[in-house]
Amino acid sequence: MTKTSIILLLSTISIFANSAKDIFDSKCLSCHSHYIDKQKLNENFDKNNTILSLKAPTLNQLSFILKDQVGDRMIDQEAHRMELEEFIEEYIKNPDPKKSKITKHIYKFFRDSPCFDGNISDEEIELISNYIYDYGEEVIVKHSVERFSYEEALKKAQKENKIILIEGFIPYCRGCIKMDQEVMVNPKVKERLNKNFVFVKKNAILEKFPLGIKSLGTPAFYFIDANGSKVLKKVQGTGNVEEFLELLNSLIKKKR
Repeated sequence: MTKTSIILLLSTISIFANSAKDIFDSKCLSCHSHYIDKQKLNENFDKNNTILSLKAPTLNQLSFILKDQVGDRMIDQEAHRMELEEFIEEYIKNPDPKKSKITKHIYKFFRDSPCFDGNISDEEIELISNYIYDYGEEVIVKHSVERFSYEEALKKAQKENKIILIEGFIPYCRGCIKMDQEVMVNPKVKERLNKNFVFVKKNAILEKFPLGIKSLGTPAFYFIDANGSKVLKKVQGTGNVEEFLELLNSLIKKKR
């Protein structure tokens, strides 16, 4: 999805999002924080929640974990949304630690029941559920490296003499989600990519790759020269920040 289409999509749901956010903030924010990046969360839980003193999972944690662990991630989105809503409604009405999808080493720091201020209606649960469902992807787009369509990337790469980087992904790929959460939002990675590369994301199932590229699986990263004429490198799999920066630096040196 291009940056322009993402902006248009977010604009069309702005009224819904605002009302859902207002409900979340009034009912849930006393316990559930909004976005905190994965690195800070990992550091916090490694030190027994003493850094952030969180009362409950953050909204980005909830979004990624519930979308991954509730229902069938591979069915159509509307059906998956319904599964998530049913789970949240049941958990709010009948909280049970055994039904929690939060891993035990994190859950132990939190309360045994969901916390919200006052009564909550079925309509509010539906709005909150959809807000949680969409939140993870929205914050990744907001906090990650700038994205372009391939056509936009080709023009920009030619004009600025940059390498085109295409990430092949599928929405339910855990490795893709890991890269989104832990690597592509890292300040050093963002700086390096925005300075020397033009970044494109393509759904490996729905979209064609240029230059006859065949998908290696997901996540996979395809580096293409500024003229869009040849593939410089193909890499499949996940890595950490240091490994990804090393990969980017090797392509920059090769370009020189």
